[in-house]
Amino acid sequence: MSDLLSPLQGHSEPRIVGAGQGEAGVVLTERRIVSLVQVAAWPDTLAQVEDTLASLTHCAPPQRSSGSSAREGTVLMAIGPGRFLIESTDPALAAKIAEVMPASLGAVTDLSHARSVIRVAGPKAAWVLAKGLAIDLDPLRFPPLEVAQSAIHEVGVLVRRVSADSFGDSFDLYVFRGFALSSWDWLTEAAAETGYRVDPPAKV
Repeated sequence: MSDLLSPLQGHSEPRIVGAGQGEAGVVLTERRIVSLVQVAAWPDTLAQVEDTLASLTHCAPPQRSSGSSAREGTVLMAIGPGRFLIESTDPALAAKIAEVMPASLGAVTDLSHARSVIRVAGPKAAWVLAKGLAIDLDPLRFPPLEVAQSAIHEVGVLVRRVSADSFGDSFDLYVFRGFALSSWDWLTEAAAETGYRVDPPAKV
């Protein structure tokens, strides 16, 4: 998947826009996906699926139905009842999961080609995202590691809060690949008021 042309090619190059002499309020980074896999358990196999994914990814099962966990280049997210999304730097992740998880346990879908990830960070990150997301981004309501399905201008997006501290907030937006550029354009326009910096593309 690393050889797949990014839909943000030519748009996510490093630059600083509108920050003047001060720090940019928002930092945007395209996170290049290596592997992204959805796993859906059947109603009576959830515990087995959680144990299998925890063993394979070395990530603890999310503590909430909308939570996540991360370890060593892998993020395990709960995105709905019995449904998980796993991002990893392992290009063989989908095959490895399918090998240990027969159809009797759940369904495995490789989404590596179907999503793009944009990280939005900085002291004004939540303020900018609040312009389009119908989510209460207060850290007490939407704490670090929380995951939510929402939309920006009617375009579906999965939001994961990475951190919330004195250095500012950090969020990952998982968007449909075909809408990656329009989502990026919306973010740069929304962040223009605070000034923004684009950092080089990265992985997990």
